[in-house]
Amino acid sequence: MKYLLVVCCLLMFVSCGDDDQPDPIVEICTTEVVPSFRITVRNTEDNSLLEGVSVVAKDQQFEATLTEESPGVYVGPDERTGSYFLIIQKDNFQTIITETFMVEEDECHVITVARSFTLQPL
Repeated sequence: MKYLLVVCCLLMFVSCGDDDQPDPIVEICTTEVVPSFRITVRNTEDNSLLEGVSVVAKDQQFEATLTEESPGVYVGPDERTGSYFLIIQKDNFQTIITETFMVEEDECHVITVARSFTLQPL
């Protein structure tokens, strides 16, 4: 009977461990490719989306021309962090040189910087 009491006490101590904490949330990353920028460009006069705009992202050692995802929407570069400024230009429109934008990342991908700009016809 003593042995049964000792075994029960040992089982009680073992079962009272610190394993009652929930498992930490595990981030499941996708294979999706995320652009650093999503830039929308419109005409100041009629607010229409502008196609054929050159949008270039530059930092100290890197330069990339964003691609036109859809009319007036430009994306790129893919999965690249850093501190960038943009040069936005189109023939017969003003050129915009932006402030510096910081592209950061989370556990899986970059956090896309989404901005809209309007170009004034000359």
